[in-house]
Amino acid sequence: MGVTLDGYRFVTDAVTTDADFDAQGHLNNTAIVGLFNDLRIAYARQCVGARWIGYLISEQLVIVVRELHVLYESEGLPGESFMGATRHARRQGKAAFVEQRLVEAATARPVASAWVVQLLARDGRVVDWPEWYWDLVGAVEGGPVPVVPGGPRAPWGPP
Repeated sequence: MGVTLDGYRFVTDAVTTDADFDAQGHLNNTAIVGLFNDLRIAYARQCVGARWIGYLISEQLVIVVRELHVLYESEGLPGESFMGATRHARRQGKAAFVEQRLVEAATARPVASAWVVQLLARDGRVVDWPEWYWDLVGAVEGGPVPVVPGGPRAPWGPP
């Protein structure tokens, strides 16, 4: 499939339900955002693994989406099957940048792509990702996730 050729190492089925399709007969934009969220969770569980999930629970940490940018590329139609892909693209300061793709499974026709800025938070405050997390992700991605120098920090959270 074309997704793997784009450097994605985590590719899986993106399962839809009848409720994901709107009255116009296409995959609803909000359903696509939900599929991207499901794909990020699947990446964490299937690729990074139980140690990471246990750490989040024991340390009372939450992965927060600070930004989500979606490019809708074509309609997804009822009766089609979809594949999704997720990868960590880079680290910058306390932010993890994740890229995602959603394609029609039979033809690899692009349906949507996204990039997401994720932060790790405890009690509403951003904290550093543990270095061992990046070691696990590097093993999934086939090498270290690039680190980009951070600029001035923008405030996070409600004013």
